[in-house]
Amino acid sequence: MALNILLGFAAFCFMEFVAWSNHKYIMHGFLWDWHKDHHRSDSKKGSMPLNTESKHFEKNDRFFIMYATPAIIFLIIGLTFNYSAMIAMGIGISSYGLTYFFIHDVIIHERLPLRFLQKHENSYIKAIRRAHLAHHRPKTKKDFHIYGLLVFPRRFLKQ
Repeated sequence: MALNILLGFAAFCFMEFVAWSNHKYIMHGFLWDWHKDHHRSDSKKGSMPLNTESKHFEKNDRFFIMYATPAIIFLIIGLTFNYSAMIAMGIGISSYGLTYFFIHDVIIHERLPLRFLQKHENSYIKAIRRAHLAHHRPKTKKDFHIYGLLVFPRRFLKQ
């Protein structure tokens, strides 16, 4: 049981690295065509939310399917063959996906009208928003290179 909890937590944490590396090398690389609509309103001045006119699906939302696929496969295999480690990893990946969705799409980009989640005073969530804004509207070349969501440079906590 403890090992499965550890595996689920490790899968959750590993997904931040997956999200960072895929964002940097895939989304801003060879699949930029899918991701660029996510950045299309970034030239507008001001603060969050970004892309508020984009409440509809974006090409960028295709990445959701790419990220969900390993979790679905782990869960199907784990449930079919009663392999609890696979189930734990599938739950960890799915938990990261749900966390990413709520923070990125609901809190940062306000793509769902859940105001109670968008009005917050949590310093960590504020730092996540500042780091994400720096990626979308960089003031320096270094700002644009923030590709993670939950892990970001410490300077955003100090603002």
